[in-house]
Amino acid sequence: MRFILSLVILLGACACHARNDEIEINEIDNGESVVREVQRVRNITLAQIFENAVQAYLEEDWDGCVAGFNDALHGYKAYKRLVIICRRKCKAEATGSSPIFVEDIEDLHFYERKVRETLCLMKCNQDYREISGEGALKRLPHATERKFVDLAIYEYLHICYFQKERYQDAANAAFTFLSLHPNHEVTKKNLKYYLNLPNVTVEKVVNLEAAPFVQKYIRGVKAYEDEYYAKAVTEFESSLELYIESEEECRIYCEGPFNQGWYPEFTSSVANHFTFCLKCKRGCSLALNNVNGDFQSDLLRSHYNYLQFAYYKLGNLKAACAAVASYLLFLPADEAMLHNKDYYSSQPKVKEQYFTPREEALSYVKRQEYELLLMNYIAVEFAAIDIRFNEFTKKINMKKADKKELGKDFSSKPILHPPPGHSPSIRTRFVGNLSSFRDNEETEIRKDRVMEQLKVTNNARLIAEESELGGRNRYVADGFLNFTDCNLLMQLAQIAVEGDGYEENKSPHSSYERFEGVTVGRIALMVYFGLTKPELLKLFLQRTEEARNHVERYFDLDRPLYFTYTHLVCRTALLDSPANRTDLSHEIHADNCVIKDDGFCLREDPAYTWRDYSAILYLNDDFDGGEFFFVEDWKRRRVQGIIRPQCGRMVAFSAGGENLHGVQGIRSGKRCAVALWFTQDEKYLEYERVVANTVLQRVHTLGAVQREDSQIPLKYEDTLIQCFKEDETLRQILRKFTREGNKN
Repeated sequence: MRFILSLVILLGACACHARNDEIEINEIDNGESVVREVQRVRNITLAQIFENAVQAYLEEDWDGCVAGFNDALHGYKAYKRLVIICRRKCKAEATGSSPIFVEDIEDLHFYERKVRETLCLMKCNQDYREISGEGALKRLPHATERKFVDLAIYEYLHICYFQKERYQDAANAAFTFLSLHPNHEVTKKNLKYYLNLPNVTVEKVVNLEAAPFVQKYIRGVKAYEDEYYAKAVTEFESSLELYIESEEECRIYCEGPFNQGWYPEFTSSVANHFTFCLKCKRGCSLALNNVNGDFQSDLLRSHYNYLQFAYYKLGNLKAACAAVASYLLFLPADEAMLHNKDYYSSQPKVKEQYFTPREEALSYVKRQEYELLLMNYIAVEFAAIDIRFNEFTKKINMKKADKKELGKDFSSKPILHPPPGHSPSIRTRFVGNLSSFRDNEETEIRKDRVMEQLKVTNNARLIAEESELGGRNRYVADGFLNFTDCNLLMQLAQIAVEGDGYEENKSPHSSYERFEGVTVGRIALMVYFGLTKPELLKLFLQRTEEARNHVERYFDLDRPLYFTYTHLVCRTALLDSPANRTDLSHEIHADNCVIKDDGFCLREDPAYTWRDYSAILYLNDDFDGGEFFFVEDWKRRRVQGIIRPQCGRMVAFSAGGENLHGVQGIRSGKRCAVALWFTQDEKYLEYERVVANTVLQRVHTLGAVQREDSQIPLKYEDTLIQCFKEDETLRQILRKFTREGNKN
């Protein structure tokens, strides 16, 4: 039975009527109630409470599971609230204090405030510890805190509630999890099942983690649609106030400890920690824009849209004009709102000064603009320093003959090596070691045993086929990723390694570009050690599986298509690259054969001859150049078709000499894409995807493994193998995959 996302949205509307019109948000009003909350668990840390609850789940102790995870949830809310109360109180006290010396010499007033704030925080924290126990404010491990932030607890809880026959609670917990993970197929099916059980009322299903403003926002929308404008104004004004308050609390909580891992100088340490906190704060508004699983990027500014019309209907033109001006701060060129402004301006009683933005909107937008400019400045300038340093080092070590090559036109040079990928020897060593951990009777793991078969996304649509692209066995489709998916996957690009796949060569294709890449195995290792979010790896695997499925179906293959190598790659134009460069970002080549001087493409070493089909899934388009193109032959370079990258677009083609292709030079910016190679020979299956799914299940159940050294070696395969040798849980999960495969 199909269970569509609209049910999640439908239930969002139900939430505003549940429990006497109140959404349960476990809100803590003041410091005293927080203390009472913490006292229940004063002799155990929050991390231990969570670990005990997981253990109860694994042992099928359903009472312990329910009690443990609820204690963990309440404890985490109390912990966060304590931290926020202390930081807010101390910031206010330090700001309101009189400086020791009146004149602000060398910005010492700023540092004096920070000293006062620090002293206050130490006293505040100690006060709570004396009342609530030593563990009350002990910092949570990052991996454990991610479980709370990502609502992973509710994925456990709904199962525990179901086992206890508390079906309404199970439905609430499942719906709460889906509010953040609306595409989680298993939980959607579970929720649909729960809704048909006895004593479950759909209207009473609520999001237990709804932000404080959500209920009022939903009420405001309903009142607005019912034309109860006075009530709509009341609800939207209250929602707006709570939204700003929620974001401010989120920003305050961002100001936590930070592992430097950078230059130890005083000034650079301050700047580094500030940047860390700023990045966290920039994510607060994104987190708040989730209304029961419905992400609304315009949520804050929509308040002013509703308010301007509601105030107009109530005859309060001054307030309506102020709301219009506030909305235009977010979107200055919005045609509809500019039309509204013209209409209000034509009214006899309206004065020009009425169009003054509201203070909270003006402050919010100014802060947003400044922070975005500052973040961009940091990203550009520090990247530039890094590039200049690397280029300087490179030039020192270059030979004179190599220097002359920088200005040479490489446009007619065929590629002499295939695209990156594990060599057969590396793959044999890797698979050979890991296969020893599986059941003896199983010698191969099929693709469909690694992860459940995913449906091809309904959003995929063809935009070009063979006739438009001038060749055979090739096509282009859009819609594999949405804007949010692309932004999330671009986060994986941040852990990409220079020269990955090309023996640490930072510019394997063009001396005017920097090449970076990351494989499935490296991402899995980062997730295992808590250095990358498991949700990013899961999204990466799901979306690439959908791409593989689409390619297999489009070409109507008589045999299954398997992944053989997956590579997220980014190419960045160097700052000193000439504007009139004629070289390519990736020379003309085929994916499974070597181009000879006579034009023939032979399937022989060093080509990866087992590759049958290829695809490239693009993540961004905010760069200049970088077009993908097909050619008839590599010498004359007669272009048959050009594909311009953009988020969610995929080009797919057979991997032989019939599909010679290349990439235009990147003139400016950074171009990121996921390169996918497929095979119909099962023995070349990409084993790292098996590993990745094993790691995901391990981290989902027990959390990541803490590691003092956060550096992952360039040649990471041995480290990955060692993890399986040392971690019994990983081996058990791998064997589980094997047993499930045998049943199929």
